[in-house]
Amino acid sequence: MNNSNRANATRKIAINGMMIALVFLATYVTKIPTAVGPFNLGDSVIIITAVFLGRKSGFLAGAIGSSIADIAMGYQYFAPVTFVVKGLEGFVAGFIVYALSKRFKEKGHVIILVASIVASIVMVSGYFFSELYVMKIFDDTMGMAAALRDLPVNLVQGGVCAVVGYLLSVALERFKITKYIPN
Repeated sequence: MNNSNRANATRKIAINGMMIALVFLATYVTKIPTAVGPFNLGDSVIIITAVFLGRKSGFLAGAIGSSIADIAMGYQYFAPVTFVVKGLEGFVAGFIVYALSKRFKEKGHVIILVASIVASIVMVSGYFFSELYVMKIFDDTMGMAAALRDLPVNLVQGGVCAVVGYLLSVALERFKITKYIPN
C-alpha cells in the first residue's frame, strides 16, 4: 500500500468516525420525548452518510451511532435491535444509491429520493417486526400492541428524516462535497 492509498484509508476511517458521531449527536440532541419514546433526526444523517460514503459507511454510522445514542438515552434493551435496524437502513440506502447510480451513470435527485424513502421504510418495518417478534421474547409488554403503539411515531420520524436527509443530500451534492471524500 503506497502513501496515497494509506492516506485515503486514514481519511475514510476518520470520516466514518465523524459520521458515527454525527448520527449519535443528531439522535441524542434532537430527541423530542413522546409517549412511546423519543422522536429524533438521526436517520437523516444515516441517509446522508449512505448517499455520500456508501453502504458500508451507512451501515457503520447507522448501527454504531444510533446504538450508542440508545444506550446514552437509557434504552439499552433496544440497542441490539437498533444496531441491526439502523445498520440495515444505512446499508440499503447506500446500496440503492450505488446500484442505481451505476445503472443510470449519475447520482440524480430521484435516486437520492428513492434511497431516502426505502431506507425509512426499512427503519419503520424493522422496528415494527422487531417489537412484534424479537422483543416479545425478552419483554412481555412487547408484541402486537407495542408494535402498533410505536408505529405512528416511527412513521412520522421516517417520513421527516427521509425529507431532511434527501434535502440535505441534494444541497451537499450541489456544493460538490464529494470532491473532499476519498474514493
